[in-house]
Amino acid sequence: MIHDIWTVVWKEWQEFRDQLLSLRRGGLSALILALILGVVAPVQLGAEWVESRLIIGYWPFLAATMVSSLIADSVAGERERHTLETLLASRLSDSAILIGKIIAAVMYGVGFAVANLAIGLIAVNVAHGENGLILFAPQRFMVTIVFTILASLLMAGIGVFISLRASTVKQAQQAFGIAIIVLTMGPLLLFNALSYETRTAFIARLGRVGETRIEAYVVAGLFVLSAIVIAGALARFKRGKLVFD
Repeated sequence: MIHDIWTVVWKEWQEFRDQLLSLRRGGLSALILALILGVVAPVQLGAEWVESRLIIGYWPFLAATMVSSLIADSVAGERERHTLETLLASRLSDSAILIGKIIAAVMYGVGFAVANLAIGLIAVNVAHGENGLILFAPQRFMVTIVFTILASLLMAGIGVFISLRASTVKQAQQAFGIAIIVLTMGPLLLFNALSYETRTAFIARLGRVGETRIEAYVVAGLFVLSAIVIAGALARFKRGKLVFD
């Protein structure tokens, strides 16, 4: 099972590599993004780039965004290129194929975020490290990495579930875009719909809960949501059904 999963991961990474090495297929966009996020922003912000609390949400969002740019192609792209039948005809199990595609996308998103984070640390220390090394606080760094992995996993699960039901990559991307808007804007709109007194009481209650406990709740929530979505995708990914779809 593990060998089969990594076979699929290797296949997906070969395709990712071709995209990254091709300036027309996304390599240029990734290069520009890495330059802005990994060099320009850290140099401009200095130590604030490392010390800001926003960093906990920023890197998970970046990784999830990179995952979303690839995962819509995971099944719909195979179907559109007429390679899905060949993949399903292999000895690989259904679960190995799906889990391999999810792991490959998560590795790409997390790897891109961590690479930019490392480049940013180097850039900020070169530009502003005259008084000593500028580093992330250990606990905040670990929380950021965990959030990044779980956010990427959730995004990959949602994306592959949508891709399973889409006949083309364009259709998958459109549905995925709507899902992302709902996930990101929905809670904000719901919060703004509350009365001022309710919002104030909610914020005060969060303050009493404490930062560490809130982070634990977020980790648990992301993990549960990821598990639910991926379980749904595994239930949906049936070889015979996909061929007839």
